[in-house]
Amino acid sequence: MEEKRMDYLKDTSYAIAKMRMKYDEMDEKTVYKKGIEKGMRKGVKKGVKQGMVQGIIKGKVSLLKELLRQKWELTESDEKELDNLNEAEVNQIVQVLNRINTPKDLHDQLKKISDPKPQAENHAQFAFSQD
Repeated sequence: MEEKRMDYLKDTSYAIAKMRMKYDEMDEKTVYKKGIEKGMRKGVKKGVKQGMVQGIIKGKVSLLKELLRQKWELTESDEKELDNLNEAEVNQIVQVLNRINTPKDLHDQLKKISDPKPQAENHAQFAFSQD
């Protein structure tokens, strides 16, 4: 009788452990699925935000092109260069827009922006000036 009782307890204990494992597995799948959904929502929000930023930059570039077209005829290469600018570069051009009166002025400004050498020299001077 005692042996039957011990077997029953072992079997019951085993069944309970098996059920716990099954529920833990189901919980893990649920958490995993919720994590994927949350990640997808964040990704969509981030994508929308990046799309909005890109749209703003494109709008600034279009406005910049229009202002420059009022001064002279833009070439295709000028337009391509302007399209390739990032937000900081567009803002730099806008700040000196009143000094851009000819295509040569535009090219000079674009060269200043795209040339990393003067920026590196400024960093080097700053680093030495702290010593």
